[in-house]
Order: sequence, then structure tokens, then C-alpha cells
Amino acid sequence: MNTQLSVIMPVYNGEKYLRQCLDSIVSQSIGIENIEVIIVNDNSNDASLDIISEYSSKYPNFKVISNENQLGAGKSRNKAILEVNSPYLTFIDCDDFISQNAYEDSLLKIKENDVDLLVYNWETFTGTDYVEPINIHQPNTSDNMLISSVDENPKLIFSTASWNKIYHKSLFKYLKFSDGLYDDNLAVVSALINARKIYLSKDCVYYYRKNLDSTTENITPKHALSLCDSIRQLDSLNNTTVNLLNVKFINDVLFWVYFYDWAIDDEISVINYLKNSIAKVNSSDLDYFRDLFPDYEAFYRQDCLDLDKYDGETFLAKYKYFNRLSKVKSQASIYVDEGNGFNEDSKISVQYVPHDNNNLTFDLSRFSNIVNLRFDPLEGSFIKSKINNLRVLDANSDNSIDDEYQIFMNLDPNYIIASDADSTLTIDFDLEFISNNEIAGFFAEKNNIINELNNKSKQKRFKFL
Repeated sequence: MNTQLSVIMPVYNGEKYLRQCLDSIVSQSIGIENIEVIIVNDNSNDASLDIISEYSSKYPNFKVISNENQLGAGKSRNKAILEVNSPYLTFIDCDDFISQNAYEDSLLKIKENDVDLLVYNWETFTGTDYVEPINIHQPNTSDNMLISSVDENPKLIFSTASWNKIYHKSLFKYLKFSDGLYDDNLAVVSALINARKIYLSKDCVYYYRKNLDSTTENITPKHALSLCDSIRQLDSLNNTTVNLLNVKFINDVLFWVYFYDWAIDDEISVINYLKNSIAKVNSSDLDYFRDLFPDYEAFYRQDCLDLDKYDGETFLAKYKYFNRLSKVKSQASIYVDEGNGFNEDSKISVQYVPHDNNNLTFDLSRFSNIVNLRFDPLEGSFIKSKINNLRVLDANSDNSIDDEYQIFMNLDPNYIIASDADSTLTIDFDLEFISNNEIAGFFAEKNNIINELNNKSKQKRFKFL
């Protein structure tokens, strides 16, 4: 059977949205008879295999691979690539879907322009009317564009998803997916920098499903270590444009370490692993990144340059625990729970200059059903705070909500507050930055890097105090 395009789909426990995904493929305007669908069932324990079997029995060009053990999406894709019989290849995740003319339109543009890689736009799909703003990893184009190298459009290097692209067979040898949480990066970037000609399509044909129940609290040290592995792999490519992506990933790891309240041993492990995963960061790469993204918020230029100057323990002390500047943002935020929990989609932020006493007003008029409210007085600094005009139900403070001040020794302080607010909410709150001596005392009690400050070796290492 001669097919024009092969579609690879790894599946693990995808029963909830699998039919919608498969239906979007079989209803393609190009005709399902022109598409080879290769599905890798990664040892699912739900009804996924039953659904896959139903479709494969109906459509002869469906090919099913079943892993005896769970291998992960990366290795599953690698197995499927070996079975491809079409001249072109694309990927899709089992909880996403595509527009009806996605493949026909894309293949027509590929053949008309003689390209070996096509990149199309995508949107985040939540099942609601919400459309997520474009971010650094979604460099969507407003016009169709033909380029001969990613160097002509360096921001394209941030498009590391495998599924919004169609690859010619000449690029298959570069599609070697990695293990871990970020298995796409090396494969996709290798294809991008080796493509002979690239077509950027302005049409949005892929819909990436976002779980509205997810929150920013799900980043763990495992994510950071896995991204460090990706940095090491990309660093080996020795490519200036790829270095831009690594600058972003290095900043991501630093942001997570600064922002999340992980165990100190985990933070030290992540910093040391990051140090060992990269060559010395080049100042020209950092300046190039800043030129491309002048408004990028979590950009730690000096921190990146100094990674090789300190051991992990000292680096953390200098750049996280004793840095008096906010590492994230000088802003306060309200999260509104409309029955689905707190998430970034229901966040309202106000930039402000923190004082001893602060009075901020938030516009809640777009929310029709307010179940709970979470208030974050500041991000990225250790603080003492108290709310003066509203009842506090809970807080992630290190002491009781009944104390006069709540003490936050984490970089994401927040309150759960009671309020009958309708369209606006005003919060009167006091705030103090915790002093270096208080920080040292706190961490001495936890017996971590700030302990033994009287030790001469630590006095020498922490001379920046």
C-alpha cells in the first residue's frame, strides 16, 4: 500500500481523548487511504488497546505496535520510525487532534515549495473558549514563509515539539528521541538544523490539549535533572543557534530552583548536575538571547556566567538564599477557583513596589463563580506578611495563621482568603523582607548550607555576605 504520509502516535492510558484524536485523522480531507497510522501502545492498562484494535480492524493501513513494558514516548516513537513506509512523517499525541485539511494542505505546500520540513501553527485547546497566549516555545507566524536555514529565523529553534511538523524521509535519520521527560528536544532540533529548506505555515492545524487542573506546582527536581540531560545533548551539537535554546533551558532550571521550595539536598544536586551538563556559558550567547527576547522575565545573565565559579552549595547561598533582589517578579497575584482548583488561567497579577503597608485592588469581573481565592503577596523573596482587612483561611507559611505575622521561608508565599468580593477585591496587607540574619538562623535550624557559619571554610566561601 502506497501512502503519502505516516502518522506516529504513542499511547499510554489515553482512553479519555483517544477517539477524538483518531477521528480527526481518519476524517482527513486527503483520505485515510493515503495515510499510514502507526500506533505504539506503551503497555496501557486502561481501555486504550481496545479502542486502538477497533480502529485497526476497520482501517487496513493502521499498524499497531504493543510494548511488553512501558518504554516512554521517546523510545516508542523510535520503534515506530523503523516501520514507516511513506516519504513523509509526522507525529501526534493521543490527547490532541488536528483540523480536517491539516495533512492535505501541508503536503501541498511541501511539494509546491520543494521543502523537507514543514512547521505549522498550533493552539492550546482546553475545551473552553480560553485561548492561551503565544509563548516563547510557540513562535507562530502570521504569514507563510520559506527559509533555507533555521539561522534565517533563529526563534524557530524554540519550536521543539515534534507534533507540529512534517518531515521528509531525508530527515528521519535525525529523529532519534531521547529518554526522560523532554524526549523531543534533541530529535527535533537536529532535524531543524539539518533541514535543507523549511516552510513555515501560518495555518493553525494542530490543537494541543491543556489540562486546566494542572498548576505550576507540579515541577519537581526530576524535571530539572531531565532538562539538564537535554542541555548536555544539545550542547554536543556545537551550534550557535542551538545555544540560544540552551540559554533558555539553563534559565528554566535556575528559575525552578529559585522559585520552588525543594529540599536543600535536591537543590544542590540540581545545581551541580546543571554545572556538569553544560560547557561554560558564553556571554555572546546570553547577549544574543537578550537581543531576541528583550522582555523575557526570568533571565539570569550573571547567574549563568557564574555557574562555573562556585560549587553548588555556595552558588545557592549567593544567588538564592542571600540575594536581596526578587528572583521572580515584584508582583502580587490573585488566583480564582471557579470549581476547578487554582491554575494559571485564573490568575490576575498586579505589578507594584512593596512597602511596609500595601493596598492593592484586583478586578474580578470576568469570574462568574468564585469558590475560593488565593492571594500571593510577592514572588521570589522570603517575607513576613499579614492581611489586615480579610479573613485568612490558610497559608503556606512556616508558622500559624493565628500569629500576628505569617513567616514565609519559601519563594511562593500564598494565602487562602475568605471574601464576598463581587467585581473587585481590595487587599490591605503589611509586608517585610526577612533579613539575612533571620534567614541564616532559620536555615541553621534546618541543618543545611547556612549551618556552621562560624566555620572558617564557610566564612571564606560565603564572603559575599
